[in-house]
Amino acid sequence: MDNRYLLDSNAVSDILRNRENVVNRLKEAIKSGAEIAVCSIVYYEIERGLKAANASRKLQAFYDLYESLSHLYFDRKNLDAVGKSSDIYVELHKGKQIEDTDIFIAAIAMVNGYTLITDNTRHLGRISGLKIENWREENE
Repeated sequence: MDNRYLLDSNAVSDILRNRENVVNRLKEAIKSGAEIAVCSIVYYEIERGLKAANASRKLQAFYDLYESLSHLYFDRKNLDAVGKSSDIYVELHKGKQIEDTDIFIAAIAMVNGYTLITDNTRHLGRISGLKIENWREENE
């Protein structure tokens, strides 16, 4: 098991919904001393969805979860992620494109040395060099 994980939006949603496999994997990772992070783009995706749904309890649960994790901000110190995002876009442009937010999240994970926790392995798995784990799947 790697020791640095970046949670994608669907992984955060699974945690907020208490999806057993994902919550258990999160607990295992925390227990092992892994660094678990949420980046600003995932923060935006989760917060906007919960606010739009007027889900105040889940929003507070998200804020509590966020405060317990590491934070990666998409800012000047992560400018390398912008360049990496452009490279990924060009690489995928030859085939079916994926959402810009997914490209940014993947690039942030890559330039910061994190494994991306996501259920979106079909699309994100096309990005060469991106380490991915799907915590919805049973532990091997």
